[in-house]
Amino acid sequence: MFNLMLVRHAKSDWHAHKADFERPLNKRGREDARRMGAYLGQQGLIPDCMVVSGAIRAKETARLMLEALSVSEKNVIFDKELYLADLETLQEVIQVYASNNKRLMVLAHNPGMDDLVGYLSSEPPALTNNGKLMVTSAVACLAFDSMKDISKPGKGRLECLLRPRDIFK
Repeated sequence: MFNLMLVRHAKSDWHAHKADFERPLNKRGREDARRMGAYLGQQGLIPDCMVVSGAIRAKETARLMLEALSVSEKNVIFDKELYLADLETLQEVIQVYASNNKRLMVLAHNPGMDDLVGYLSSEPPALTNNGKLMVTSAVACLAFDSMKDISKPGKGRLECLLRPRDIFK
């Protein structure tokens, strides 16, 4: 059994006047990241390994989530390939870090995360009322029966799709 947690970074600050890669989180993003980390910890959804985009907003999201998750620093990996990664690149990164009986968290960006969740899910994932899938701070948890299924379309069971507005009303 292999478990994959796909996370989109929290809401960034478009008013920061920085290059896209350097853009930090805004206030809501920081709050959502902390609360999502705490919620995941309460639910026992703690990754064994976390692979994070090198973008500032992704790193900050990871740092804030980790305040509530007991993941060893040595199991947090920053991978520049995840910055604005497409479906194929995301699959390649997962192949590198996935291992049996482990829960891997990948924290990256859209549109790649939307594409990956849709591609791997055995059933079409539910969209928000305004037609979005992986909103900021969303977490999709997928389970696979076999490691050889992690890159095949429709082989993952979407066990949960957590969005801040659904959880923190």
